[in-house]
This record gives sequence, C-alpha cells and structure tokens, in this order.
Amino acid sequence: MRIMFTGAAPWVNSGYGKPLRYLIPRLHEAGHEQALCAFYGWGGTVTDTEISGVPLTIYPSARDGYFNDIIEHHMAAFEADVCISLQDVWILKNWGSKGFPWCPWLPVDTQPVSPAIVNAIEGCHTPLVWGDWAQRELSNAGWMNTRTIPFGVDLDIYKPRNRDASRAAIGLPDDGRFIAGMVAANSSYPSRKSFPEVLIAFKDYLDRDGTGMLYLHTTITPKGRAGIDLQGILQSLGIPWSTLDDPDPERVKYAKVMFPSQHQMWCGTYNDNILADIYNSLDLYLAPSQAEGFGIPILEAQACGIPVITTNNTSMTELTFNGRCLKPIQRMWEAEGGWRHVPSVGAIMDALECGECGDFERRVPDEVAAFGWDVVVERDFLPFLEELEDELC
Repeated sequence: MRIMFTGAAPWVNSGYGKPLRYLIPRLHEAGHEQALCAFYGWGGTVTDTEISGVPLTIYPSARDGYFNDIIEHHMAAFEADVCISLQDVWILKNWGSKGFPWCPWLPVDTQPVSPAIVNAIEGCHTPLVWGDWAQRELSNAGWMNTRTIPFGVDLDIYKPRNRDASRAAIGLPDDGRFIAGMVAANSSYPSRKSFPEVLIAFKDYLDRDGTGMLYLHTTITPKGRAGIDLQGILQSLGIPWSTLDDPDPERVKYAKVMFPSQHQMWCGTYNDNILADIYNSLDLYLAPSQAEGFGIPILEAQACGIPVITTNNTSMTELTFNGRCLKPIQRMWEAEGGWRHVPSVGAIMDALECGECGDFERRVPDEVAAFGWDVVVERDFLPFLEELEDELC
C-alpha cells in the first residue's frame, strides 16, 4: 500500500518525528511504500532522501504550515492510498471531506476529548490513538472504531548502562550524589509538563536538607509560541542553576539545577544515544505531567532501568510500571475544552526524598518489552494496515 504520513521529519527528536524514524523502515520491509509531508524539520521543495537506507519522498508545506491548503495535491502526486497524520488534529481543517482516506494518529490528553478534536476528525476513516485510555475516551465520544497503536522504544539503545560512565559522558557530577531529572519540551502555558510544580517541590526538598541535583533536559526559555520562563522561576525560588557547557566553574560548582547546552537544545543535536546516557545518569525520572497523549520519555527511562514519577491520569496510568503514579490534587480546565490534572507539590517532594533514600528500585520492568518497536509494528500496525489494504485496494 502507498502511505502518506504527515509529521515532523524523521531526524527531528520529538514525539512527531522520532516514531517515524523507527516506523518507516519497518513498514518498508513489510512491503509498503511511503512518503511524508513534514511540517517541521524540512521545507522549500520536494526531496528524495533515505531513512535507515529506505527511500523516502518528503513534501513541503505551502502557505499553511500544516498542509491544509495542499495535502490533497501531495496525496495525488504520490498516488497515495491513505494518509496517516501524526500531529495534533485540531489544526487540520476538513481533512475528512477532502476526498481521500484519512487515519489521524493523534494524541488525546483531556477528559473528555475536547470538542476541537471531535470536530476535526469528522469524516476520517479510522482514528488511531496512542493508548487504551484515549481509545475509551474517543469511544465515549462516539468513535467506536478507534484503534490503539502506541509508540515504541528502541530497546537496543534504551537499556541499562553504568551510571557513573553515563554521568561522565554527559558531564554531570560524578561525586555519587542523587540526581533526579526530566526530559520534556518547554512549550506550553500553563506548563503541561508541570515544571513549576517540580521546581517548587525541589526547593522544598532542598530546604529539608536534600543534597541532590535536578537535571532539566529542556530549553530555559519557551521553545515555541508558548512556554514558561524557567530562569525567572529559579530566581524567584532562589535556586542556583547552570548549564553543562557553562564556562564559569563556580556556577557549575554551586548549581542545584542543571540544564543541557542551550545551543545544542535549539539545534536538536541530542540524539537517542545521548538521551540514553542522560536517563542512565539519573536516579529518578520525573514526569508528573498534567496530561500526556503518550509520554515516550516515561518508557525510555524505564527501559534504562530508571524508576519514574508520573501523575495518575491520561496515558501515564498505563505506562507507569516502576516508580510511583501520584494522585492529582485537582482538575484544571484546559482552553481546548477538557480537564487536565494538577500534580501535588508535596507528593513530588516526598518522591524526591524517597529517591534520595534509595526507596525506588533500579530495574527494567517486564512490561517495557511490549513496547519494543518490532513488537508494536507486528502486533498493532501491520494488522491494521492489512485490514485497510483489503478494504481500500
């Protein structure tokens, strides 16, 4: 079958790019021809490239950055049988009535599903969601044919490594101190990733004689049109911070919060191998988000043997296998039209103290194996495509 994907370019290390990097070669091996409309990471012209040795044609956007004005023409040019969009759907206009089979592979991260999502997918062939929780929510909204196709993890890269060696490779302190960390985009306001709550909890932890460090793998200033000023929050809380490439050794010495090189963050040069070292450098991974459509880093951290702290809502409930899933303290209405959930600062702080005391086990939970990319493709993706091909072709 000829499949047109939309998403970020496969070399982009984001939730809209990384899955395609792993998926496209496996679907090619199964006999499917693929092209990509890249809304991020490529532009200007149609190009033929390769992903892991697999040929791939990439189509650019036109005046609209998300292909609303050109997707049907790209579909015709590639003679695609189906379009599978890997992006937020609320920005897509009337794709269900453009004359081609459309399967949005979409995040759901509010309860109930926001009206913007329900309206956007009207007329689509089959909604594809990233977890069973999202499937239930869309079913409650009337989409009984929703299919769950989760993201995967490269278990050849994301696996346990020596902690001290990983810290040395990253440039984090090798003095044996407790280090908790986050890998998350600073791109929403209010912060969906709960950066402010984590920083308040870390300040309380320090005030109670905690001696550890917090590593935040993110941009200090907002990455997109929305986000928060992390430097302002740190100054307000009086927490000293630095970056891995800080030329001032005194700032590095006294830093309690550490960031990656901001130049490398903005350039997107932190690849999977470096991320695996980052996870393996940690004693505890923090992801107490207000909501997650999936949460790839939650799985990546656990694949490396690192216990995780999440919030008991949306997809996180079904992805937390080793660590603690915190009960939210309240709901918060999101502008899209649904509820998200605010984590408890006190519970995050307690988790930090427990982490420093060694109360969490460093191990790879058995459940992670079900999210290896080979498993996901064979179990979930190929059976769906076979059914689709029987119907369409």
